[in-house]
Amino acid sequence: MKKILSLVMALIVIIAVSVPMATLAGEETAGADNTTVKSETGEVVEAVEEIESVETVEAVEAVEAVTVIDTLSLEKAYETIEEHNQELKLMNDKINLYEKQYQEAVARSDWAKGKFIGGDEEQNVTYRKEELLYPKQRLLELDGAKHEREEKLKELKAGVKKQYLEIGVFQEELANTQSELAALDKTIEHTQTQINSGSLPQSALKQYDAQRVQMLSRIEATQRQISLNLKGLERDLGVKLAGQTKLEPLAGEPVLFDDGDIANEISKAWEDSYDYLSQQGQLELAEIECDIIRYNTYIDNNLNQLHQLEASVSNNQAKLEQVKPNLEATLWNKYYELKNLEGDLEIEKINLEDAEYTLSITQSKEGLGTAKGSSVVDDTIALNQQKVKLQKAINAYSLAVDELNSLLTK
Repeated sequence: MKKILSLVMALIVIIAVSVPMATLAGEETAGADNTTVKSETGEVVEAVEEIESVETVEAVEAVEAVTVIDTLSLEKAYETIEEHNQELKLMNDKINLYEKQYQEAVARSDWAKGKFIGGDEEQNVTYRKEELLYPKQRLLELDGAKHEREEKLKELKAGVKKQYLEIGVFQEELANTQSELAALDKTIEHTQTQINSGSLPQSALKQYDAQRVQMLSRIEATQRQISLNLKGLERDLGVKLAGQTKLEPLAGEPVLFDDGDIANEISKAWEDSYDYLSQQGQLELAEIECDIIRYNTYIDNNLNQLHQLEASVSNNQAKLEQVKPNLEATLWNKYYELKNLEGDLEIEKINLEDAEYTLSITQSKEGLGTAKGSSVVDDTIALNQQKVKLQKAINAYSLAVDELNSLLTK
């Protein structure tokens, strides 16, 4: 009995000691981490979790507000390229670097101007290069980087326009195929009714099986192509397009290329072209370097180097003389390609008029009950298909006009 009483008393003592210890431990934890101690109430943890959740949502919403586009016009697409395309951003950095190097070369040129050390050919050549050659080299590099960016922007715009136009055509083709499928399903339904009534055998449905499979395959392929083009747009624009991004349609009729003075335009295009100005700059650099060696060294000691530089001058002069005929040949080829596309465009317009006329005749005959051969449904399908062909011809011509205009003003 005494042993039992002793055990009970010992247990009471242990409990009395452990409770304050636990309380003290809780207070120490509170000092180190308020969130841990007050987590028993749930208030602090919930507040922290709520703040983190709000911050995360706000961050996501901020990103989406910048990068996700629901409606897109071609003009907006062009603006977006400038704002978000990563390649252009890298080119901007390159231009900034070359600008800095050019300014440093100009400053170094001012410093080297008039400097001369008697008897030190190598150092004097370095002074003259710093004064006369290097600034022009840096400027040519800077102009080249700017031109590279301009050409990349033109390339991106042309690619975006092509994909943009193709999506419009694919969407039209998709709608046409879906309409054809709906018409075929009605025919199948009508045939099934006749089979059920005993007017036709069960085998009458077989002729439609292959047609339906082909249409479903076309729908899937067209949807896949639209998806690929949208991904291409995302890549070139540098943004994310919403799943159902709406593309605003362009004007149906293209502006015909004005070739009233094409011969004169082509013959003068080389004068302000980058290729000509750049090659002219290369020739000037070669001439400057040649003169530096000729007038700042003992020629007998540098004949080989001088001959190499003179050969470089001749080579650059020959390249400069080739710019004009090469550019003219390219422009005439592009012009003739454009005229061929213009002919294709006119043919498709005539074909559309024929399709519209055929449909109107069939509609009149069906109204009178004298229709034979193709039905209104068939001719409507043919008309819709011809509209797509015309749109493709318009797109091809429009892109070719853009390309020729770009080359004429290059």
